[in-house]
Amino acid sequence: MQDFTDTITDDWEQLFPDFDLSAYEASIRILRLGRLVEKAIEATSTACGFIVSGDYEVLATLRRAHPDLLQPAALAERTMITNSGMTGRLDRLEVAGLVERRQNPEDRRAVNILITPGGIEAADRAFQEIAKAVSAILVSLTPADVARLAGLLRIPLADLGDVVPSSV
Repeated sequence: MQDFTDTITDDWEQLFPDFDLSAYEASIRILRLGRLVEKAIEATSTACGFIVSGDYEVLATLRRAHPDLLQPAALAERTMITNSGMTGRLDRLEVAGLVERRQNPEDRRAVNILITPGGIEAADRAFQEIAKAVSAILVSLTPADVARLAGLLRIPLADLGDVVPSSV
């Protein structure tokens, strides 16, 4: 079965016949699959009522941390969203009644973010739909293949420092 990545690597192989393209080929497939997953998450997030998938990501992060409260900087770090981008997302989620900002009792200059009961319900519903959409993308793989793929991808991510910071 030939895919689009084969066409790309075949073209490069013609130009550089002695060059090992296996890592390049794998990374192109990772990028293409990642884009398809992002599109599925974006479409599903929108169908679940979120303006952008980043809003869902923030809410999902709060849901996983619940009942703990998180500060906006911790949310930004966990979601890889800039602090200014986080402010806009929190504003939208607060207006929608999905999160609340609460003054930090230990530091009056800081706020904590709390997911509301409505936010929990929205995050849970969206997560289930997103999990189904992503599973549909990988439906041609066996569960063992999916587990193996996840394990293999963990290795270079860890090597590149994609680990949970101690502050999170």
